[in-house]
Amino acid sequence: MNAIIFESDNKQKVSSSMTKAVFLICLGWFATILVTALSGVFDAPAGDRPLAILMAVLMPVAVFTVAYLNMKSFKDWVLSLDMRQLILLHSWRMVGIGFVFLYFQDRLPALFALPAGLGDAMAAIGALFLGIALYERAETVSPKRIFFWNTFGLIDFIIAVSMGVLTRTGDLLYFPGQAGSDIMGSFPLALIPGFAVPFYVITHLIIFAQLRAKR
Repeated sequence: MNAIIFESDNKQKVSSSMTKAVFLICLGWFATILVTALSGVFDAPAGDRPLAILMAVLMPVAVFTVAYLNMKSFKDWVLSLDMRQLILLHSWRMVGIGFVFLYFQDRLPALFALPAGLGDAMAAIGALFLGIALYERAETVSPKRIFFWNTFGLIDFIIAVSMGVLTRTGDLLYFPGQAGSDIMGSFPLALIPGFAVPFYVITHLIIFAQLRAKR
């Protein structure tokens, strides 16, 4: 069985200048989303498409893709990141179970809260076990297993974003008399689709790129 092998001496050293640059960009990115959320820009009127929040989700992913395909130094930096740490980052997605609690409080619709919350929880549990296995017995973890978890985690985001849009008040899957997903455009919940979702989507893309490079 093929396995992902990690060497302790890590022959590919991460460029410190690139790391600092990416950190500063991410810091500026988060600050921008924070100010935008606080100003209410993401809180689209009922019946309108949440274009601002959709742009916040898609633009960082597009920028990352363009940079990865066109900047060799950035691509080398991305491929040198520790996959184990990228996977373990997803254990924080357990906070997504909060969507389920908001559903029971009649603040979010079931069609959004249940798949988004339970999907995040499953991805988080999988990330925890997979990350620990890669640290303790990497030779037993096949690339196919990582690929399966990574695909599931990415699809979970696609479903969550889609259902979040379609269950807003007045949209296709909104049912009168029930809660809509409108609060996802208000602070502090807007930080989830505005920053957390595209951030984690990018980590999924990085893991796919690393799997392809190792293959």
